[in-house]
Amino acid sequence: MAFYKGEDRNQAGASSLPAPQPSTTESAAKTLPGSDPNLIKVFDEFGRELFITKEHWRINVLPGSLKSNWDHPEKLYGVVVGSLNDGFFQDVLVAAQHLQCIDPNRARGACTYAIVLMKNNRLDEAEAVIRSHIQAHGEVGYILTNLAKVFAARNEMQKAFDTLWHALELDPNQDNGLAWYAILCREQSGSSGWDQALARVAALPNSWRAQIWLARQALEAHNLEAALGYYDQALLRIGETVPSDALMQIGGDLGKHGHLKESIELTEPRFVPQLHGLAVGNNLIKAHLDLGQLEAARKTLDQLYSLNPTSAVSGAL
Repeated sequence: MAFYKGEDRNQAGASSLPAPQPSTTESAAKTLPGSDPNLIKVFDEFGRELFITKEHWRINVLPGSLKSNWDHPEKLYGVVVGSLNDGFFQDVLVAAQHLQCIDPNRARGACTYAIVLMKNNRLDEAEAVIRSHIQAHGEVGYILTNLAKVFAARNEMQKAFDTLWHALELDPNQDNGLAWYAILCREQSGSSGWDQALARVAALPNSWRAQIWLARQALEAHNLEAALGYYDQALLRIGETVPSDALMQIGGDLGKHGHLKESIELTEPRFVPQLHGLAVGNNLIKAHLDLGQLEAARKTLDQLYSLNPTSAVSGAL
C-alpha cells in the first residue's frame, strides 16, 4: 500500500532552510497534535487518513520515497526536510549529498547538505560545504546563519554571534536568524537585550520583519500608535506583495489586542486569496464577524471557498 505524507514543513525545524513548497499531488500531513509523538499521519492512495509509527515510516516508506524522488530536486528536498523534522538524520545523509549535486537552487542544496551533516555531528564537513559554496557563489544570508550554527555547535559563541550579525546584514528578514539573534542578545543583556536587538536589525536597510515584532511589543504595551508606525514602515519596505506569515501576524496581533478595525484596514487591501489562503483569510473573517460585518465576512469566505472547497471554513456563516 502506498502512503503519502505532506511536505509542508516549517523551516524552523530545518535550521534556517527556506520552507519547501508542498507537492500538489500529496496531502498535507502532520504529527497528530496532543497525541503520541511517535505517530505520523499519512494518507493512502484512496485519500484515507491513517496513522503509522515513525519507525514504520523510516523502515518501510522513507527509502521508497527517497528512491522515487531521487531525480526530482523539489520533491527530494521536501522529503529530506520532513525527515530532519522527524529525527531521521542518518537516513537522509546520502540523499542530501545527492540533492546538493542536482538542485538548481545551489544555495538551498548546499545548505540542506550542511544541515544534515551538522545533525550527524560532522561539523568540519558541514563548514567545508558552506565555505565551498560561498567561495563559488558568494554569500547568502541563510547560508551564513547556518555557518553560525556550526560555530555555536562548537561553542565558539563570539564567532557565531559575529557571523549571525553579518547574515542579518545580508538578509535582515530571516525569521530564524532574527529570532536567534534576539535570543542571544537577551541572554547577554537581559530583557532589554531583546528590544535592543530588534531595534538594531530594524535599522538595517530593507528590514521589515523586526518592525513587525516591534509592533507586537508596542501592542502589548498598549501603544497602538507606535505599533501602527512600525507596521507602516514594514509594509512600505515590503512593497506590493506581503508574505503570508507577515500579513497573518499583523492581522492576528491587532485582532488579539482588540484593534479589529485596524486589523482589517491593514490586511484586507493586501489580501490575495491565492497567496495568503486560510492563514490570513481566517483572521479577516473573524475580525469582520466580531464587528458584525456579516457580508464582508461572507465575501472573504467565498474567496477562500472558490480556491479549494474542501479547505475553506465551511459553516462559518
